[in-house]
Amino acid sequence: MEDSVETSFEERSKDKFKRYVDAEITKLFTGILDYAEVAIDSEERWKVLRSRILKLSNDSIREIRKEIDERYTVSYRAPGEDIIVVKRK
Repeated sequence: MEDSVETSFEERSKDKFKRYVDAEITKLFTGILDYAEVAIDSEERWKVLRSRILKLSNDSIREIRKEIDERYTVSYRAPGEDIIVVKRK
């Protein structure tokens, strides 16, 4: 049972990490697309560039997820909580 619990924890940790990576890469290519849209003056050229950026970004996300699944053991460590102590006189 303990082995199953540990595996489940590792799988949940991997999923959490993959969601984090997805979000960061998506934020990156969304920002790139925002800048590129301003810089490209032709609608046709913009569509081609946008398509290429989206394809490359989504391919990267898939490759990173595959790499995590095949080669990594992930263990999520929750951030510590700050404890504030208030002393009254």
